Amino acid sequence: MQKILILFYLLCISTSILAQDAAQTHPIDKKYDACLNKNGSTAGMVQCADETYKAWDAELNKNFKLLMAKLNKTEQAQFKTAQVAWLAFRDKEFALSDALYGSMQGTMYIPMAVDNKLKVVRARALEIAGYLEVLEMGR
Repeated sequence: MQKILILFYLLCISTSILAQDAAQTHPIDKKYDACLNKNGSTAGMVQCADETYKAWDAELNKNFKLLMAKLNKTEQAQFKTAQVAWLAFRDKEFALSDALYGSMQGTMYIPMAVDNKLKVVRARALEIAGYLEVLEMGR
């Protein structure tokens, strides 16, 4: 019964986090939107997406370090294993994205390819941030 309550609690928290994410745009996303509004050309969109990708990657790495510092040895090993698996997924996803968008005709697919990559990294950065929030509430 206790496990069910914990799972329910985690589900409620993750739903709350997703709702907050939808209601409150992350500062990195706000900056991306502002950049896109200023740079409507293909080159401008690629530049905006590339800068945003780098910002989300930095956020991911920051969150990774913060989470590692809060975990015990067993949890750290599990998290490292999960992160290595995610990196393998990311690399395969990027290869697929490159193949898919690279085969398309038209310049509009170039910014779409970069945007796709930043969304993959953004999702992981937010996932890790969610773990941090759960730990801060529960420990």
